[in-house]
Formats: sequence, structure tokens, C-alpha cells
Amino acid sequence: MLSEEKIKKMIRLSDYENGQGSTDLRRTKYRKTDYVRLQIIKTFLSVILSVILILALIVMYHLEYVLQNALMLPYRAYIAYGGAVFLLIELLAIIVTCRVSARQYDESKIRVKEYYVTLHDLLELYEKEEQGQEEGAL
Repeated sequence: MLSEEKIKKMIRLSDYENGQGSTDLRRTKYRKTDYVRLQIIKTFLSVILSVILILALIVMYHLEYVLQNALMLPYRAYIAYGGAVFLLIELLAIIVTCRVSARQYDESKIRVKEYYVTLHDLLELYEKEEQGQEEGAL
């Protein structure tokens, strides 16, 4: 038999599972360090791809100049400056990713703990109901 308390808990659990809970449950199946490392790897690869695309766009924009002066361009200076900018952007992106992903993981962990407590409470209600039915049958 369904009680009002069980229905409220089931609705709360269902809303969480279908909403933010799907992301939280996926996120918390990893350990925190593994989740943060995965996000760092994604960020690292994304920044590399972005820098390559931006560099290609810059070269394409100045293609005529590059082709005319291909032998006289200071490639070492460009590589040194570009490498320094790349490392700075990469470092900044990794630091931001570490902080954001750690915070997201901690917040998800709190919500998942609440979810499991509510789930445990619901199971206890079912067990109490079963015990009441068994005692009533005797």
C-alpha cells in the first residue's frame, strides 16, 4: 500500500534521477582524483586543438604576406613567443579546470549522498510495511 510519505520520496528520487542526478551519478562513479584528471586531459586536448585552429586561421588571414616573406620570417621568435603564450594559456586552463571540476565533484557527491539517504529511507518504509503486513497476517 502506498503512503503519502513514500510517494513524496519516490517523486523526489525520480525527479533527481531524471534531472541533475544523471550527471551527478555519472560523475561520482569515479574517484575525485580520477574525475579531475579526466577533465584535465579533456581540457589539455581542447586547448591544443583550439590553438592549432587559431594558428591556422591567423596564417590563412595573412597567407599572402607569409608566402611572400617565407624565407625571411623570424620563425624562432614566433615559435618562442607562441610557445610561451601557449604554455600560459594551457596552465591557466588547467588551473581553472582543476578548481571547477573539484568543486563540481564535491557538490555532486553531497547531492548523491542525499539521494542515497532518501533511497535508504524509502527502503526502510517498505520494510516496515512488509513487517506490518506479516504481523497482520499472523
